[in-house]
Amino acid sequence: MSFYNKRYFTSQTFDILDTSLKIHRKGLFDEIEFEIPFDQIHHKKMIQTQINNNLIVTGLFFMVFSFLFLLGSAREMTVILFAIGGVFVIVAFLNRRKTVTIPNYGGESITLFFDSKNKQHVVEFSKQIINASNNYLLKKYGKIDRDLPFESQIEHLKFLLNREIINENEFESLKNQLLGRAGKSSVGF
Repeated sequence: MSFYNKRYFTSQTFDILDTSLKIHRKGLFDEIEFEIPFDQIHHKKMIQTQINNNLIVTGLFFMVFSFLFLLGSAREMTVILFAIGGVFVIVAFLNRRKTVTIPNYGGESITLFFDSKNKQHVVEFSKQIINASNNYLLKKYGKIDRDLPFESQIEHLKFLLNREIINENEFESLKNQLLGRAGKSSVGF
């Protein structure tokens, strides 16, 4: 499944593959294509709106500085500096960066941009990425084979439990299956 995402001069294409997420990012001056294995993708996302604090501080600086001219005879300068400060503040709010971010255990996070029109679509695609990753990990580490070493399979199940791919009941059920105690509780032996 492919998904196209764009913000200003940066465009991104995401492809959900069998074992990884392929990202092709193209900016104004650079272009990169890379894959993130599903083992590296975190199972939670963060939806956020960021405002450029530097523009806010600069705008407020101009507004405060404009009042110094109010004390003197250059009232025109007060209006000009206040207007410049106002422009900076307005641009900061208009230029908010809205993103859905999925952390990555290997380093760079997966960042999808959205606006008010496509937010639901972007959030749904981020859920598809997480579900594809969880399903892959469940297939890879959730298989029970009584012929393989017990310790490594328990470690795989603990890995799935720690990543919140399976819950405590599913962990106990799979562990009992591994021990040959299908349908029995781990309490009371």
